[in-house]
Amino acid sequence: MKKAPRSNTEKPKKGLKVGLLASMLVIFLLALVVSISLTILLFTLLGRTVYWRVLANGMCPQARMLAETTSGLITGSVNEENFQFMMRSSETTVIVLDEKMEPYAFSEPGRDDKLPEKPGSNPRPGWNPAGERPMDGSKEGRFDAYMNYCRSKFPEVMASERYSEFTAYEQELGVIAALPVKASDGSVLGALYMIKPLHDIEETAHSVQIVLMISSGIVAVLMVVPIYLVSRRLTDPLRKLNAVASDYSAGNFSGRVEPDGSKEISELGETFNELADNLQKNIGDLVIERNRLRAVFDGLGEGIIAFDTAGVQTRFNESAAKLLSGDAEADITALPVFDEIRSTVRKAMERDSANVRTLECGEKLIRVSAASIEEENGHVAGAVALLMDVTEAERLEQTRRDYVANVSHELRTPLASIRGIADMLCDGMVKSDADKTRYYGYIQRESIRLSTLINDLLELSRLQSGGVALKLRRMELCELITDVADRMIEPAAARGMHIDLEIPKGRCMAYSNPDRVEQALVSLMDNAVKHGSEGGTITVGMYEAEDKWLIFAENPAEIAEEDVDHLFERFYKADKAHTGEGTGLGLAITEEVLRLMGEKIRVKYDNGKVRFTFTVTKYKA
Repeated sequence: MKKAPRSNTEKPKKGLKVGLLASMLVIFLLALVVSISLTILLFTLLGRTVYWRVLANGMCPQARMLAETTSGLITGSVNEENFQFMMRSSETTVIVLDEKMEPYAFSEPGRDDKLPEKPGSNPRPGWNPAGERPMDGSKEGRFDAYMNYCRSKFPEVMASERYSEFTAYEQELGVIAALPVKASDGSVLGALYMIKPLHDIEETAHSVQIVLMISSGIVAVLMVVPIYLVSRRLTDPLRKLNAVASDYSAGNFSGRVEPDGSKEISELGETFNELADNLQKNIGDLVIERNRLRAVFDGLGEGIIAFDTAGVQTRFNESAAKLLSGDAEADITALPVFDEIRSTVRKAMERDSANVRTLECGEKLIRVSAASIEEENGHVAGAVALLMDVTEAERLEQTRRDYVANVSHELRTPLASIRGIADMLCDGMVKSDADKTRYYGYIQRESIRLSTLINDLLELSRLQSGGVALKLRRMELCELITDVADRMIEPAAARGMHIDLEIPKGRCMAYSNPDRVEQALVSLMDNAVKHGSEGGTITVGMYEAEDKWLIFAENPAEIAEEDVDHLFERFYKADKAHTGEGTGLGLAITEEVLRLMGEKIRVKYDNGKVRFTFTVTKYKA
């Protein structure tokens, strides 16, 4: 069984492959890094908002206490020392506006808290009175920003009591918590604002972010070892499984896997072992069937070629190569007839039915029977072409047809003549005795012709069936040739022909059957007399060649070149109308007689002369 030749086949390039252990480590580390990065990113994006909300919620109770203290200061129930202590203890910037949105009190961490001077009142701690440390330019600008913001939010702060405390976050100021300041009777006295500066928030958030990054890095480093150990424990059974599978791919099916590891890995190992047992059994059965199929495939006398669905040859046996090219090792795909075979196969696959076609391959006739191969689901999986050499069968069939036609023709002609003459005699159409005698002579000649034809047919049939046993013995050829030539002088002279003898001197001994050699020579000379050109010379003779005598008969004749190779066929006549003498069986009988004696005969036509030559074995004393 041969595979189709493959050209320009290249192995697929293998890229860089990473092991499962390394992949798991990379995945775990990437997941850890991504989670840490997302945590830091979310903290960066959302931490400030969460932080100011927590801070604002923590400032609201202080703002409520300061609002109550401020209300007590304004109404006189709280002294200034307690008010200043409460302002300092808040550790935030505190601003108090009166009901006219004018500054009433201001406190900032790191400064003395002051109250504004009231027109017409006693000097009280106010906004930077004489002798106290003044606010620098940058802080004065910030104070103006505080005041502008507090005045803009004053209406909202006044209304916030009905819902909840006022809290906000401003990018330039910080976290703000505000409440209205009211007397015990509900009258509005002003509004109190607590402001946590932005730089304090940023410093805190930055510190938390640094701590989070450091802790995340420590966690990532500490997690490498546990992740490696866990991944190694998970992948070790898989590596063992892969090693056994590699042995299977190399043809070694003895290895088995220890079912250890996790539950899933253990079940996989057991299933793999069961699969290996079944695989080993199935492969053994397949090898036996393959060897049987290969023996049958290669032993077939017919050629077989297998094709896939694309029409590409996949297998062929030696018989196919011999039938198509004569060489068992030839590349049949390079032969011109192969394209026609592939076309036949493709039609069989398209029609999903057998397709039969007879192709000419040199001097051979090859019958191609193509049939598609179907899978269990009904899809076409390919096709097989069966090649048979039908040259001899076609030749025999054509010979049979010609034989029947020729026999029918040769029998019909004399029978028609006999019947026609008999009808005339029976109907009384022939009156004179002379005419009757002449017609009786016609009937006699046609009867003899018919009898000769039947005898020749029976003789040829006996020769071809092997029913004739020929005894060989020592004989002398020169006398036989001379005797036959003498007998043919008169028939030759009747056609104006004469006979020349070319035989060696002395005795020419041979080992053959005298009667059959004489029959062959008589047949050749009779053929020369009947079909040779009138007035020509018939040359009969013999000469030696190694262990054979070569006897020949040559005469002038007019024969077409295409007729020469068919002269030994039954009923073959150069006269296609079959109007000439003879039955067309003489040369066929001669060839069969010589074949049975182990001899050969050949014909040659050159320069208007036809020469028949046959061999006779020399006698060895």
